[in-house]
Amino acid sequence: MLAVAERSASIADTKGCASPVAALESALEELAAVVAALSREAYTARLLPSASGSIGQHVRHCLDHVSALITADPSSCLSYDLRERGTTVETDPAQALRSIQLLRITIAVGRWSARLDEPICVISAVTRDGGMLTGMSTLARELAFVLSHTIHHQAMIGLLASLHGSDVPDGFGFAPSTPRQ
Repeated sequence: MLAVAERSASIADTKGCASPVAALESALEELAAVVAALSREAYTARLLPSASGSIGQHVRHCLDHVSALITADPSSCLSYDLRERGTTVETDPAQALRSIQLLRITIAVGRWSARLDEPICVISAVTRDGGMLTGMSTLARELAFVLSHTIHHQAMIGLLASLHGSDVPDGFGFAPSTPRQ
């Protein structure tokens, strides 16, 4: 019983420091700034086709994960694997910016602050031949995953943008735990 009380206290303590929800909002804001600075050509180019997608494909992938989390229904299993590829978010930076803004608004008016310790079922594809894994998590853990996943893809987006000659903000794509020089 003490462990549960300590865990609940540690979740409540996150309100005193930078909010994990605010961190996700910030990551989306940074992503929007980078997307807004890119030409459509740079956004859709596939410089390294065998190693990576276009910037637009990475953006769509990130936004799909954020959307899956913030629209998750606690009465069913959350899946990040149910994504629609080839959407206009991949090819139109203006559409990506609209999608980012909509996600930011949804997060701002969302259900996060009081329910981060809410349990949620997560189902994931773990093998190419259809093997699935189902387990229990919490909204806080899934929020941490989506934030980390977004930052990981920001790093790839930053690299691709740099290869196109675009500047990216200092620290874009760096995890909070990454030492800074």
